[in-house]
Amino acid sequence: MMDASAVFSFILLLLTARCSFALLFSPSGGCWCHPKTFRQQLKRGRSKYTSNLYNNFHNYAWEKMHYDDDKSLLSTVPDRLKTNSSPVKGSPDGTSVVASIRSISELQRSSEDAPAAQAQAQAIRLARSAFLETQTSSSEALISPMTIHVLNLVLFPATHIRDPSTNAYIGLPIFGADIVTLPGNKHLVALDFQPVLPLNEKDGSTSRNSLFPERYSHFETKLKLIHTRYQNNDTPSEALLPWGGDIPPQAIRWFSPYALWTRLGDEKAIEIVSTTVWDAYREYVDLYFELIDAVQSDLDNGNLNIIIQKEAEEEDVVGREEEGHKKLASSNP
Repeated sequence: MMDASAVFSFILLLLTARCSFALLFSPSGGCWCHPKTFRQQLKRGRSKYTSNLYNNFHNYAWEKMHYDDDKSLLSTVPDRLKTNSSPVKGSPDGTSVVASIRSISELQRSSEDAPAAQAQAQAIRLARSAFLETQTSSSEALISPMTIHVLNLVLFPATHIRDPSTNAYIGLPIFGADIVTLPGNKHLVALDFQPVLPLNEKDGSTSRNSLFPERYSHFETKLKLIHTRYQNNDTPSEALLPWGGDIPPQAIRWFSPYALWTRLGDEKAIEIVSTTVWDAYREYVDLYFELIDAVQSDLDNGNLNIIIQKEAEEEDVVGREEEGHKKLASSNP
């Protein structure tokens, strides 16, 4: 059995560890809500907004990757795990929470998009989403203060991208989005370009690693402007979205200074999700794909290259051997 507290605990894990939803529902599981409470809240609070609200969030990024659920041959999710459902106990007959998982490790690119020699060098190495939606017996989304809707989307950039001019590796941020609605009109939203390396030094110094590689540093300025527009921490009273509260110390390393993190729970919450959160989400997604397009262009033009895992491991071994030799030489005058 899964109740709201269990979902909330799971979301807390998502915000810190980006866990998978693969085991969220068991075949015999189910969501529960008191029948009288569910019907009363549903009657009073059924949303006037489009039933495709949460699905719009889900599809927006995937459409940018030209993903087609019915035709994609690139999915890394076994057919038996792509979708699952669990009845909402105590709700009108046929109401269920449906979970769907998408994951691809290769983007669809036409021959016109990239030179043949660079066709396998892709800036995104993995795109994954888990989407939970409360649906009616006719498979339509059911949006009310008593329903569950969850989107977890993560875009992982390629690792071992190297700049040939400096022979140095560059680290790109990970895109993460969590948009969560829980029974009781509770809404949690987290959007971020998550840092690959810790931004703050452990010694407490003011210096920090860069969120973006130097050649793409202008994207940090763009991200800062977007974040300030929706969540100005300097003047909270003017923020379009209130700050969601302090992030636990053990999780702060995984968030950038431009994390958009909010909690909503008043009578206008669903309206804010459908307008302000929707706008912010699209701006964050659009900027991340603008970054990825720039990186992809540099890969296609040979300004950057990707070192395959075996080569990277060999270079690491050689580097450690050289370091060991230097230490040995310095200890033997």
